[in-house]
Amino acid sequence: MPRGRSKSSAMDFEFSPDALMLRDMLRRFVEDEAKPMEMKFFSTRALEDNERARLRTVIEQMGLWGITVPEKFGGGGLDLVTACLLHEELGKTFLPIDLGDVPPMLYACQGDQIEKFLKPTLAGKRHPYLAACEPNAFKPEDWKTTATPQDQVYVLDGKKTLFAVPSAQDFLIVLAKAPAGIGAFIVEPNQGGVRIVENGGVTLHLEGCQAEAKSLLGECGQALRLGSDEAPGSCIQLGARYIGLAQRLLDMSIEYAKSWTALGALLMERRAIQNMLAEMQVQIESARWLVYHAAWLADKEGPSYLAAAEVRLSTGEMLRRVTDLATLVYGGPGPSQEFDINRYLCSTVPPQALELGLECARTTIAASLLAVSEGG
Repeated sequence: MPRGRSKSSAMDFEFSPDALMLRDMLRRFVEDEAKPMEMKFFSTRALEDNERARLRTVIEQMGLWGITVPEKFGGGGLDLVTACLLHEELGKTFLPIDLGDVPPMLYACQGDQIEKFLKPTLAGKRHPYLAACEPNAFKPEDWKTTATPQDQVYVLDGKKTLFAVPSAQDFLIVLAKAPAGIGAFIVEPNQGGVRIVENGGVTLHLEGCQAEAKSLLGECGQALRLGSDEAPGSCIQLGARYIGLAQRLLDMSIEYAKSWTALGALLMERRAIQNMLAEMQVQIESARWLVYHAAWLADKEGPSYLAAAEVRLSTGEMLRRVTDLATLVYGGPGPSQEFDINRYLCSTVPPQALELGLECARTTIAASLLAVSEGG
């Protein structure tokens, strides 16, 4: 990024040399290690344990595992701008790879929960699966899964949508409605009353599942506020990931338009295709500036729920628009059955998770605007 014209200007759009070094190192990893595995991943719909372990080992050898986790939780405490650079690069592969990031909600672990769930997650030995959305219900007010107090336990009943099948060593964070409000309960995949069904998707069935009081994260009724200090930063990093994914779709679309011939002409010569590519570029670049500005502000002034919500909404809508345009490019004259853009997207961004994030972002932004209006 170019510097401002005047040395006295407060604006500086260059990334630090260390940040660029980390980005380039991760970029090589994505090109050399991750992308060659994508086609097999799409055919099997999962990474094998040895493949996941190998990828993680490479990330550890680069010194990047846990680098974005706050220092107070034992991580590297990387600044948010550099963390966004790394997540943008990771977004350019469709493999579900992370840097040892932890869902903000899990930072609410206390007592034995820290040793049993938080530390193994930070070490990459266990992986949490958030069970929040339900079939045909992604808004919290529409959720029907209940947590009924009974003696010393909560009895969980209902259905939740999962975005992958957890392994035996993983665990679930189930959001359910209790009398005090929505609670977050840690549930083991193999405990009684838990059934996971694959049928074109993954559905978690909770049928009289008994969750002990010690499995509750934080206070019952406060689940949606857990990890509030870390949530804005996580939202901004997720926005950077969306930028990387959208950039990958644009790069693929450009390559396809340059190489595919239909009716005696390359697709790139068609005005409609040119317009689509131009719109994709502008959508991505606009969202990219919003992400890095929000990250810079967070590093300088601390986290902002409003800025994070603006990033979440902007990048989420941008990703949907870029996906639609890429689909049109590939769905133009000539067969393109070897590519399924929406399948690529769903492998890394489950539709229900995206929609829930957009809805929450709209609510946060609207509440801020209306509060300002009333105050004015």
